[in-house]
Amino acid sequence: MTNYRWMKTDTASIMFSSLTSKKWGRTFRFTACLDEDVDPAVLEKAANDVVPCYPGFCSSLHRGFFWTYQTVSELPPEITPEGKRPLQPITSMYGDLPNFRLVYSGNEVSLESSHCQGDGKGIMRVFEEILMRYTVLLRGVNTPYSPFLPAQITASNAFDDYYDKNGKKDQPALPKAFHFPETFEKNYLRLNFAETWEGDIIAMAHKRNMTVTEFMCAVLILGVIKSADSPINEPVTIAVPVNLRRFFKSESLRNFTIQSYVTFYPDGKRDYTLDDICEATRGELKRSLTPDVLSRSVNKYGALKTNPVLRIVPYAIKRPVLVKIQRKSHASVTTIFTNLGERQPPDGLTAHLRKLRFVNGDTSRYGLAATCSCISFNGILSLCFSQTNRDSRWFDECVAILRENGAEVNTDFVEGSDSPRIPEGAKKKTPFSAEKLKAYFNT
Repeated sequence: MTNYRWMKTDTASIMFSSLTSKKWGRTFRFTACLDEDVDPAVLEKAANDVVPCYPGFCSSLHRGFFWTYQTVSELPPEITPEGKRPLQPITSMYGDLPNFRLVYSGNEVSLESSHCQGDGKGIMRVFEEILMRYTVLLRGVNTPYSPFLPAQITASNAFDDYYDKNGKKDQPALPKAFHFPETFEKNYLRLNFAETWEGDIIAMAHKRNMTVTEFMCAVLILGVIKSADSPINEPVTIAVPVNLRRFFKSESLRNFTIQSYVTFYPDGKRDYTLDDICEATRGELKRSLTPDVLSRSVNKYGALKTNPVLRIVPYAIKRPVLVKIQRKSHASVTTIFTNLGERQPPDGLTAHLRKLRFVNGDTSRYGLAATCSCISFNGILSLCFSQTNRDSRWFDECVAILRENGAEVNTDFVEGSDSPRIPEGAKKKTPFSAEKLKAYFNT
């Protein structure tokens, strides 16, 4: 074991980490379908070559006296065959292990990662590096791996870089939104997939003078209205994570997103068309995506982190407050739609990829019964509806809406149930040191 290395959790992870427990953790899943079956030994070698070059990614989450913090793990990541459940949460039981895993089955390999490691864009970039290294090693080439960016850049907290303590600080106050019935099935997850031609969705969106994300939000809203048990009187609000790197220059792989919102008021009516929803919501997302508006949200979260009174409150007292803030925030949200957009993997990898999928994960601790995520690759747009119960009506209605508007949609699903477990090697602890004490007190 070399010198003990640690870092403060990034600004967004302050919230994500407050909900992490022995039974649950906010977890993403990225899946690549390759051109041949996965070789676990080569995959392990690829991960061991790549992961140590990205300290923000090969970290493990811990609770300190004042805040959570992350240590740079020198333990190998968990690499395991696909289990009974398609996405197991990364929990606090991972100890000093890196807070991600690689799972494989046939020609599919998936990376499942704690949201505290980074946002979708950052984690996907590291996954692509692992896959690229895997394909190089598979060809018998074993030249040293070289990271695409220095560690100090990829592990920086971009929120700190753009926080202005004297700047304006606000975020829209949203009313309580419609929620699907919160009938969560313990340790169960169902992933409903829908795949269609990306060009068809782009054409549908552009026909209505909308982006793909705006158009898909309209589809999701109409699907909510059609699948609800009764007419909806509350607003239907879609939270859309925004990649801040589009507006503020940063090459950090850690979390650098903020949520924007699309809201529609059904007012108890059910006979809406897709064009009705598009007309009512067109431009709503775009109006909130300006550097000025986004800076206010960055400053709001920065002020929370740097508040002098809050900083000296022990984490044991602070954590329930952070959890309450999270749940109050998500009471104003019907669901989350995360669109990673079109992926253009590094040169040399594309030829070995057949399909990419992205799963937003289990959000039951937010009080959200179902969420939707999206990724595009090689002309195919892949949607995933992630849910903790077996009611697929929202998914079915959204697929029907796309088909009614001319899209060819293929569907399938995976599901499973399994309780969280302690992974092998998680009980190995680092010895006490002065640096470990500094990490515990976040100094």
